Amino acid sequence: MKHLSDDEIARELEKLGQAFKPSAVQKEKLRRSIFASARPKKVFRINTLLPSFISLIVLLSVGVGLYVTIGGSDTTNVTASWDGMLLEQSSRTSPTRYVLKFYGTSLTIEDDFLGSSFMSDKVDKEAYLRGYKIKEPLLIPGTYENYTITQSDGTYKLKVDGKTGFTYNLEKKGPRILVGEDGIEYSSRVYLDTLEVITDAITPERLETATQNEHTFLIEWGLDSMDRGNHDFESHEHGQLVVSTDFDELQRGQAVYYHMPPSVIAKNSAVPEMYIGRVVGLPGETVEIKGGQVYIDGKILDTFYGKATRRGAGEEEYFKTVPSNVIVDEQSTREYFNMNMAAVTVKENTLFILVDQWWRGYDSREYGPLPIGEVEGIITGTAE
Repeated sequence: MKHLSDDEIARELEKLGQAFKPSAVQKEKLRRSIFASARPKKVFRINTLLPSFISLIVLLSVGVGLYVTIGGSDTTNVTASWDGMLLEQSSRTSPTRYVLKFYGTSLTIEDDFLGSSFMSDKVDKEAYLRGYKIKEPLLIPGTYENYTITQSDGTYKLKVDGKTGFTYNLEKKGPRILVGEDGIEYSSRVYLDTLEVITDAITPERLETATQNEHTFLIEWGLDSMDRGNHDFESHEHGQLVVSTDFDELQRGQAVYYHMPPSVIAKNSAVPEMYIGRVVGLPGETVEIKGGQVYIDGKILDTFYGKATRRGAGEEEYFKTVPSNVIVDEQSTREYFNMNMAAVTVKENTLFILVDQWWRGYDSREYGPLPIGEVEGIITGTAE
């Protein structure tokens, strides 16, 4: 028997182990079987989603609640305040002359224009309607019970219950002006808001004769910017005007004689250097015009000079008394009566000036607040 050395025995054992050594492929399979994590199949269980569904429902409920609480907080039921309200159609854009009467729990809609004219076979309705912008007004004449009026900001929602029920939205365009969702304009005889008012029981609407002294001088005035229907302030009708320089603090309502700002004269050289206007806004106040009405610090200026007029007549009176053939452009005239002006703050030592006949003169709407130092005097009346 051959004896093997230690080295020889080691070599023989290595050869014997080669037969049992795994290949590279076998090693990779073994590694995957040991270290790869077992992934269970996904199983849909409704109970796992219940918490998510519940959370979503809660969030939606909170959102709706917030919308109703916050978004709807400005909606107010004003039905009671409309009892006795009368709305009359003022626009001429539709073949109707609606009158809406609110009494107690009933609403009556009358059409004072059409009457029974379209009941006649002789009337060509299609040809008749061709000249109107609004061919099919939404309201139907009749008497309706159980109405409600809700207000949200400047919108009033009229809702009538029952089989003949309907809703109709009215947008506020001025203190007494509303426009329906079909574009028809209405006017009311009373203010729609219960805003605070500023009155002036001191300033006379017409000039009276005034005495003269060492603090007065006389001027001639020929423009109609202050005409309230009687050629007011015009010297050819009432004589010279008395201007007083004796004043410490100017008051609202006073007519003043002042230097016209150069910026106006630069645009129109025909404008005189000395001009007449009325003090409307005082230092520190905010003046705004909405729907032809002047507001001072958000309060209605309820005076004869606090709204748009033409020779002293308001919109309703003007269209009732002036012949239609004299009115050149009805639409632009109505726009004048319902003009708007953004709020203007009257700074210290300045005044907001308006002429009485807004469409015939220059004032602070054109040049802004006037420095008090530009005022030469107060018009106290006509010379004796």
